[in-house]
Amino acid sequence: MLIALALSFGLSLAQRPNNSSLCDYYAGSLYEESNETTQARLIKNVVSLAFAGPTNIKDVGPELTGILNPGSFDGQYIDLQGWFNGSKDSTNLNNAPVGVDWLDGGGKKPLTDFLTGVTQNVVISNTTNE
Repeated sequence: MLIALALSFGLSLAQRPNNSSLCDYYAGSLYEESNETTQARLIKNVVSLAFAGPTNIKDVGPELTGILNPGSFDGQYIDLQGWFNGSKDSTNLNNAPVGVDWLDGGGKKPLTDFLTGVTQNVVISNTTNE
């Protein structure tokens, strides 16, 4: 899978002009112009997709599950959500391992709402751990 991703990334770089940054090129390609707003939108899309996965998004293969969804790698079941939802002692607080719910502001919902156009932005309260 990493080889396929690297090859596709290499092919996409071959199409991008040398004088154009990745953000400039893809923001312009996806949103018809590249500026501060479209580049921020691009980064929000990339991060949201990486964490939430392609819930209800067309043209994204099933091999992309998102960090917060169960999946498999080399035939092994993987579920990383426990590292984010407080069920594992994955955070150091006062030199002690503790579980912190980093998803207490809605988990994947703010990300998927943004990705599917329900909201115009990733809406997360500033009173959460997210």
